[in-house]
Amino acid sequence: MDRTLTYEHVETALAEFSYPIVRDDVAAELADVTVTFESGAEANLGALVSETDSDAFDAVADLHEELDDVVTAGIEQ
Repeated sequence: MDRTLTYEHVETALAEFSYPIVRDDVAAELADVTVTFESGAEANLGALVSETDSDAFDAVADLHEELDDVVTAGIEQ
């Protein structure tokens, strides 16, 4: 089922997983999630996760931090 959520609620979606977790597994699980931003832009959450640097994450905070870096880099471009 496709889901849409705002970026401010992404951490809640990330908390649904058991950690540690591999990046590719998270990206696959979130492939049906669209995230919306305050600017009105949208992105696929699974695709954003796949752009993070780490191969695995030990906690929600680790993944969320790297996801923030990906989103910030995308905004700056």
